[in-house]
Amino acid sequence: MICPKRTSELLDLHLAPFKDKDPAWEVGVSKIAGRGLMATRGIKRGEIILKDMPLLIGLSALEEDSLNACSVCLRELPDTRFMCRVGCGLPVCNLCSKKKQHKTDCDLLKSWGPNEPEVANSVIIRLLCVARALNLNKDQRDLIYCLQANLDNNHRVEVRNAAKLFKNFPTDKKVFEIMNRTVAVLRTNGFDKTTDRTNDNQEFNYRALYPLFAVMNHDCIPNSYYTFEEKTNVMIVRAAVDIPEGFEITTTYTKLFTGNIARHLFLKMKKGFTCKCSRCSDPTEKGAYISGLYCRDMNCSGLVVPEITGLPHPNYNCLECKQKSTHAQMMKSQDFASGAINAKANSNSLRTLVQYLNEKSDNFIPNSNYMVIDAKLSVLQRLGQGREDCSEELAANTRLRYSRDVIQVMDQLGLGDSLVRTQMQELLRREEERRAKRLAEEAEKQRKLAELQAKAAEADQLLAALEEAARVEQEAAAPASTAPAPAPTSAPAATETA
Repeated sequence: MICPKRTSELLDLHLAPFKDKDPAWEVGVSKIAGRGLMATRGIKRGEIILKDMPLLIGLSALEEDSLNACSVCLRELPDTRFMCRVGCGLPVCNLCSKKKQHKTDCDLLKSWGPNEPEVANSVIIRLLCVARALNLNKDQRDLIYCLQANLDNNHRVEVRNAAKLFKNFPTDKKVFEIMNRTVAVLRTNGFDKTTDRTNDNQEFNYRALYPLFAVMNHDCIPNSYYTFEEKTNVMIVRAAVDIPEGFEITTTYTKLFTGNIARHLFLKMKKGFTCKCSRCSDPTEKGAYISGLYCRDMNCSGLVVPEITGLPHPNYNCLECKQKSTHAQMMKSQDFASGAINAKANSNSLRTLVQYLNEKSDNFIPNSNYMVIDAKLSVLQRLGQGREDCSEELAANTRLRYSRDVIQVMDQLGLGDSLVRTQMQELLRREEERRAKRLAEEAEKQRKLAELQAKAAEADQLLAALEEAARVEQEAAAPASTAPAPAPTSAPAATETA
């Protein structure tokens, strides 16, 4: 293991532009693996722990249809005429073509003689991040050699394949050693445009090496998370929870909502180690049951979870009836549920997927399973772009329900702050505000309706009173107008005199 003191000295030189005279961290001996970053004081949740800048950075060039980006500023370029006109085989914008960085890159690659300099080649563009290590100063190169590198048989393949694309690729063993070492360091602790990394941190679309971050060790329940400054690509690491003095500052190399088996397999194959954190040692994953499936016994309603063996295909044990099932048996159940969810997800109807998750998927796979959580996150992402064929009420209820579900799983796992938690909390806040506003508007409508109804009732009462008064008056006037006229009195008859 490289001496932590020497590593600290080189990191101080690398981080000198930040002028942090009292850092909250120091490089020390880790209980997890080798070296690590230790908190030199108590760090509050949400506090910035450190900033780091890339020692090496370049385009990932993993997709053949996305090679039209500048190799210096990394911005997307027009689809035509974006290759360097001097013949180095790199894409570059007009502004950056005059910068010192491109001149250095151009001189290096042009001296190697690209076979087809006018054609964008993903292997050459991807190699640039590695080739830039040749132009670092001694301290910077020593820093690369201080970082962890898994030297397996595959780390030499990239440079060997790239050499075939040049006429005069160097044969100096020292050059090959530096480049191969850089590839190994990047593969171990570097960044790349890949979905393998976690979904609790900001997406990063380039290939890069952040030396200080590379010293941080992995934990499946990390106590920090990171973001990037858009213009400078400076990394900012914040505390996800309160970190006591002397505790190790950890990050995560995997996705948060991936089950034990998948995480173990990824870390073993890609990073070369087996994680033994508290989550990995618990088959229930802190009671979140991310890997949980239903028991195969029709008379049992229990959940089955994989055994903690470190093997890629462990058996499953039922927590209720204690029945043991093979990995192959449980994968049939999971594959069936996964196929059903994917079929709905790939359909043109978001409403169909939501209804399936709400009403039917729980019959085949527990709602706690990582596949269901991923599907809900996908729904929330799609709803963020528009509600598609969902009604306004269904979209609102789904945003509210699914964001609560995700936050609940994070709480069960013991996860602190992260980008996904911030997104879920913000989504939940906005939806609750919308709901409160709708309820207030509905209440206001009901109040106004009640007022109108009260006024209408009052008017009805007044009208009834007027009608009653008129009736009484009419009845009072009726005897005088309907009484029979008195009979006329006749004059007495004259007495007849004889």
